[in-house]
Amino acid sequence: MLASKPITITIDGKSCAGTEGQTLLQIAAADNVLIPTLCYLKHLSPWGGCRMCIVELNGGPKVVPACSTPAEDGMTIATQNDRLTRLRRMTLELLFSERNHVCPMCPMNCGDCELQTQALRHGMDSVRFPYLYPSLPVDLSGRYFGLDHNRCILCTRCVRTCEEMEGVHTLDIANRGGRNQVVVDLNSTFGASTSCTLCGACVAACPTGALFDKAQAFRGKLNACRSVRTTCLECPVGCGLLVFTKDDRVVEVFGSFESSVSAGHLCVKGRYQTWADPRRRILTPLIRRNGKLITVSWPQALDELGRAAKGLPPEQTGLLASPRLMNEAITWLKRFYRAAVFVAPDEISLCRAGDKSPQAFQHLQAADAIIVLGAQPARENGVVAAKIRTTVRRRGAKLMIFHTRKSDLDAYADLCANVVSLEHRFWEKVEAQLADVKRSVLVYGPAAMTPIGVTVLEKLIAIFESKGEGQGPALVGLPVTANSFSLVAAGLEPLEDVAPWLDEKPLKLLHILASDEPDGGARLLDHKQARRLLKEIDRVVVSAAYQSDLTEYAQVVLPAAAWWEKNGTVTNFEGADLRLEPVLPPRGEARDDLAILEALWTATQSTASGAHGSSELPAAQPVGSIPSNRSNQA
Repeated sequence: MLASKPITITIDGKSCAGTEGQTLLQIAAADNVLIPTLCYLKHLSPWGGCRMCIVELNGGPKVVPACSTPAEDGMTIATQNDRLTRLRRMTLELLFSERNHVCPMCPMNCGDCELQTQALRHGMDSVRFPYLYPSLPVDLSGRYFGLDHNRCILCTRCVRTCEEMEGVHTLDIANRGGRNQVVVDLNSTFGASTSCTLCGACVAACPTGALFDKAQAFRGKLNACRSVRTTCLECPVGCGLLVFTKDDRVVEVFGSFESSVSAGHLCVKGRYQTWADPRRRILTPLIRRNGKLITVSWPQALDELGRAAKGLPPEQTGLLASPRLMNEAITWLKRFYRAAVFVAPDEISLCRAGDKSPQAFQHLQAADAIIVLGAQPARENGVVAAKIRTTVRRRGAKLMIFHTRKSDLDAYADLCANVVSLEHRFWEKVEAQLADVKRSVLVYGPAAMTPIGVTVLEKLIAIFESKGEGQGPALVGLPVTANSFSLVAAGLEPLEDVAPWLDEKPLKLLHILASDEPDGGARLLDHKQARRLLKEIDRVVVSAAYQSDLTEYAQVVLPAAAWWEKNGTVTNFEGADLRLEPVLPPRGEARDDLAILEALWTATQSTASGAHGSSELPAAQPVGSIPSNRSNQA
């Protein structure tokens, strides 16, 4: 690739260097020259519709939008003068008069609204034009967010975000003149939409209160909140999070544009399910007495464990761990005699292979063809699905999907085989689709390791081998669970069915480290015979952040830290070590997984009864009396 030609332009009398292909706004921003914008976002294509970034060009009367005007060598522009200020203020007055921008009733009031901020910067204290106040609908049918058309300024940031980042084009602009408005699925609603993925990227892009998160509305100004960058644990992608907190609770979650993995984008899991869905926290240690779980202190819970483990040989104790553990906690698991990790169905072979996928997103972005085999990115790894969609829509890449479950990616596929045929005619069609492809990517998941998945893989290998050396696809292994690669690499046995492991050598004491599994680790109970086998174990100890049916099988329950309380690193599917920063202090008496492992080890190795504190228990307090909290308050 040829290097871009350097150019020089003059901005407000200052010589500024740039490169050919940059816009006036990009060069100005690089030289810390402030030009006001509303419709512009640097990760989206420029539109130039709001006219806030207008500049005077070459000393003449002509004004142009800086965001969409390519810079040319020798240009001279003015960004600030009385005329430009007057024009920008007029634009703002027209925007305020067009819709209902009564700020005290808007959740973005007092500093979060970009329209309001620009009005203050331009000294706008009144509007000279008559207010139109059209009566426009408010769509509150969406699960996580709403759309108030009365506050929309038609900047199209949401429309471009939906198209260019998520790749679904759920949103568009309809009608003309004063009747212009953003529409969902050609005049539907968010609740009835068949294309919206609930990623919330449109809400994050909105400069006013037109699109807003229901869980965040009126909970405080974001500009007065504390913000922390951390990593999402909902899947192995490891997207960057920008978390806003106030009064010891999560107020809002956005994608971090500093993330080298996701570049500011999130799926519904990371954007909303991590904090906007209600989950019941476990806030104190619990011990079962007379069939009920009662609240105790940590020393009392550990004393109970010490007595239960006393005299037990190592082969009668075991530990089952969640793949959501931090790398720092994984090293402690080697101390336990029998330790294993529970993973998703069909994921054992993928985890044992341990094949990382460096530069996976770069491969997907540059692909001429993408093959999805045995993976469900639309359900499990939404940001990967978004990258696939945008590559197909922008570059015209071919998409071939081989799996048994349908998803929203099927609509974008050139070939979608929910039932894979082994007939020659079918594979001749596959070969024809790949005939002129030079850069291909094979995204494979756990189901690729099943017999039919292996058969498809063999057929694809044969097709690529016939194309000649160097024509093979870039491989992207996509597990379901968060940090399973690291756990298996540390020597943990992966289990997609815990029953044989539990039945192999009858256990007297079992620790289940569910960590902050969203379901509290209850997916273990879906395994055949798991419920019966758990009932046969004398002592089941569950460490979890959230209450679930699994705690009903426990004699001891320990409160674990949630994702926003964790401190450590995880390794994502690309092989990158990603940092989790604690966003809030642990709620109640919750401890992180490493501290719990250390406590478990000390308790079970101790031989002195009562070494951890008094065994006297308080009066019974049922677990149901623990207050129900949303995850952002717990």
